[in-house]
Amino acid sequence: MKSINKLFALLLLLALATPTALAATYKYQDESGNTVYSQNPPENPDTPYEVMSNISSQARPGSDSAPASRPPSPGLQQDEEQNDTVAREQQQAEQMREKNCEAAKKNLEIYTVYRRIRNEEGEVVRISDEERQQKIDEAKQAIQDFCD
Repeated sequence: MKSINKLFALLLLLALATPTALAATYKYQDESGNTVYSQNPPENPDTPYEVMSNISSQARPGSDSAPASRPPSPGLQQDEEQNDTVAREQQQAEQMREKNCEAAKKNLEIYTVYRRIRNEEGEVVRISDEERQQKIDEAKQAIQDFCD
């Protein structure tokens, strides 16, 4: 049970970190000549910028418009290997999400149906109603987080 909790915590941490890891990072110089790294492109549409990780859309936040039609300057395009790596990582993240969903559903079933579980030592023990309800709530939250 302890290893399941550790695995669940690790998977939850990975799920929470994924959206941040998939955000695009923009590099440009401001009016003062300082190099700026941001998750948003520059305010001035004439300011040249470089997309450091182009996984998410390049559209400005809050807009429904397509990505900027500005042609990329030489050396700024991502090579196919990097795109393949990103596609593999996205596929792995989706598979991990599916596994987390199945594990959360199984945990909910276990805590809803059974009142006895195996502890860290492998012994079958009866859990209190409060602890059982806490585990049910955690499983329901995990289902909301990982299942569509």
